Amino acid sequence: MRAQLDPIVFVSIVGLLFSNLAASSALAQESRTERFADLDSAKAFDQVLGTLAEMKQMILEDADSEREAAEGMRFLLRTLAMSQDVTGEGYPIAPHFARMDNARRKIGGDNPDAEYDNLVWDGRFTYKITGNRGSVDHLSFTVLVQEANGRQRSVGYVNERDLELDANGGFTLWLAPEKPKGPGNWIQTEPRFGTMLVRQYIGDRAQEKLATYSIEVVGLPEGAPLPPSTDAAVAGGIRGTLMAMNGIGRLHRYVSPSIDTTPNEFALRNSDDFGADISSSDNLYVIGTYRIEKSEALIVEVEPLDVRFWNLAIENPWHESVDYAVRQTSRTHDDVTLDPDGKVRFVIAHAPTDHPNHLETAGHRRGFMTFRWVGERDTKPPLPTVTKVPVEQAVAIARKLGGH
Repeated sequence: MRAQLDPIVFVSIVGLLFSNLAASSALAQESRTERFADLDSAKAFDQVLGTLAEMKQMILEDADSEREAAEGMRFLLRTLAMSQDVTGEGYPIAPHFARMDNARRKIGGDNPDAEYDNLVWDGRFTYKITGNRGSVDHLSFTVLVQEANGRQRSVGYVNERDLELDANGGFTLWLAPEKPKGPGNWIQTEPRFGTMLVRQYIGDRAQEKLATYSIEVVGLPEGAPLPPSTDAAVAGGIRGTLMAMNGIGRLHRYVSPSIDTTPNEFALRNSDDFGADISSSDNLYVIGTYRIEKSEALIVEVEPLDVRFWNLAIENPWHESVDYAVRQTSRTHDDVTLDPDGKVRFVIAHAPTDHPNHLETAGHRRGFMTFRWVGERDTKPPLPTVTKVPVEQAVAIARKLGGH
């Protein structure tokens, strides 16, 4: 007679077997994970995750409304994406110009009336940049190296006035440790890694032609295969991403004025105040914060300077320019109406008004407003005056102030 196995005993044995198999699988998985846990790239990745968690708490602490907090979460992802695009993917042995902002990703106090490109270079190599100046109001190349404090220091700067142009507007710009024999402008690099930021400021996109440029590494055989990635190289790229993310993601706290300063006022700033990693040497800023309710508007009055470029742009609390794809959130010197008294007046409100120089915050109650003036280093841009008025009276008051 064949012995019968008690069902309860059978279930217990099967359960024990599965438990042992699961435990063995978990141990095996843990063992496989631990194989690479000490990689420098894995540790750098953990640093990114830790910093993102810290910055999330910072945003939640600094936000003033549900909308600001939600947009802050998106802002952190945009910052991470941009930082990886322009720094983490830099690969200086095969460099490329990476677009920093686009119609949706608007971070770092970007200028809506500008184009920004960034590349990463290695001081061991010689780079040749060739291009055409186009017709934009302002074109500049800022070459930077990383400092121990996380900020960047300028080692060279060339703008549209400095470029050696041929009859067709073509130019050559060298990044090299030693002066090259070929014609063109030269910026001497240091024996370390660095970046180059290219700015194009555009008064009228419908009329102006953007500059174009490309880069090559001199001396590398054409078509030669690139070396395989290493742990150290990938870790370096991730840490570059982290540094960029830290710098851009905390602008609202360390760039003066902060969002918590007295609203509806302007202060004069330039590259000496901000640092070369934020401002080019001939950028003059007049920056302030705004705070208005839906029923309110700001009248901003300024006496314009005769300079190469200027504009006024509206930003949210995280230094993102407000949606300019379908809204009027910035105006340049080519897009303003002068009042009879020679001044320019803007009416800033949550939504569009009938004023010819209206700007909108797209419903943001607070944020930043930034004038950019591209002039000489000793240029003293005027400090605008700001008057808060009821939104339904704003246009009439602005016209009366202007002498209409």
